[in-house]
Amino acid sequence: MDETRIKRQMTREDQIRKEILFQLYAVRPIALSAGRIGRDAARERYDFTPVEVRREAEFLADEGLIARVDEPGTTGRLYRIHAAGVRHYERAISS
Repeated sequence: MDETRIKRQMTREDQIRKEILFQLYAVRPIALSAGRIGRDAARERYDFTPVEVRREAEFLADEGLIARVDEPGTTGRLYRIHAAGVRHYERAISS
């Protein structure tokens, strides 16, 4: 029996989460702010709002793929990728 995989279309939320993981994967183990992630995404022609980036970063943190980092001297929260996030990202790009 031939099994076919049905790929669903990526939602906007999926695109934002993918971009967050992509950026955090690229700079690991450095942490980035949601603002920095949004600015870098804008350079790549994405139109994500700061609120959307923060919301999806919080979702990924709740899922255990990224970590919230509160560093002294910073005004906002930073995020860094967890080992689970690295494995998730690498599986996604290899499939």
